[in-house]
Amino acid sequence: MGLKRLNEDEAVELVISILRTAGKPLTTREIEMATRKRMVSCPDRTPVFLNRLRLKGVVKGRLSAEERAWIWWIE
Repeated sequence: MGLKRLNEDEAVELVISILRTAGKPLTTREIEMATRKRMVSCPDRTPVFLNRLRLKGVVKGRLSAEERAWIWWIE
């Protein structure tokens, strides 16, 4: 059974929920693993979708030298 592809609004709610529950910045890979655990996927590839949310101001994101990956959070 494949992953259910979420629509834009469902995916935004899910990403915000994942970040809120974590209570700390998460890497792109951690967010992708959390969505796959729920058997769903974002409308685009996860990095593309997260970057679109960053550009819209929905989430914050930056390249982390410590994690050697992009990290994402909400304020």
